Amino acid sequence: MNILKIITAICSLLFFIVGFDKFFPFMDPPCSLIDNIPKTFWKVLGSFQLAAGILIWFSKLRRYVAGFFVLVLLFFTIYHLKENTYDIGGSIFMAVLLGILVWNPTFLKGKNK
Repeated sequence: MNILKIITAICSLLFFIVGFDKFFPFMDPPCSLIDNIPKTFWKVLGSFQLAAGILIWFSKLRRYVAGFFVLVLLFFTIYHLKENTYDIGGSIFMAVLLGILVWNPTFLKGKNK
């Protein structure tokens, strides 16, 4: 199994976890911005995250999905910092993984057989 599939699987799983959490809150502690963001936007974001968990597996869409969510995650990381909340570890971790998928360096391709 090459590293591209591993990173894609991790990102897909994280998309499903944070996407479902927008509809059925189960993560503890919840996002500190939950009261600052309109519920409708929260659900739309969750829907996009659930869709991304599937679409990231399509090689033609992977870079677009990853690139879009790198920007979304960076925006919300900055918004967290602006609001003096610091529960940003997950978003930074995921932004780095998605950034690697956008960049797609040669080590992601694995060994040539």
